[in-house]
Amino acid sequence: MTEQELWKDLVKDPSNEEQHQRYANECVEYDLEKQALLRYQGLKAAYPALSEKFIKQLTTALEFKLMPASEAANGGAADNGMLRRLNGFVHSLLLTGVLSLGYGYMKKSMLEIVIGVIMIAAYLSYMVRKSFRIDGR
Repeated sequence: MTEQELWKDLVKDPSNEEQHQRYANECVEYDLEKQALLRYQGLKAAYPALSEKFIKQLTTALEFKLMPASEAANGGAADNGMLRRLNGFVHSLLLTGVLSLGYGYMKKSMLEIVIGVIMIAAYLSYMVRKSFRIDGR
């Protein structure tokens, strides 16, 4: 069945949620989400609850289809947010290492100097590995 035929069946009994689901599934399968969204916008005045439900469903399906492949492979935006927070942590590691190193020199404490050097080395190691990554992961 074509999208128009499915829509005609749906318009005959617009309160039938099963037909709405069938129409939405077919539109997702054949990449017709945009057309379906426009149709549901028109149906919104008469059947707001059903329209909203299927607008959300079609929008979600369309977002997954349009998601870049690298985000889909890495788990999406959640991983990207975590990596951004990790970058902030890495830069605080450098600051903490420098402060520990400075404090160790002032107090002539070998423990603080070693801790500071280790933290700075860990930061530099991470940044060097990050700059040489080819595939961006």
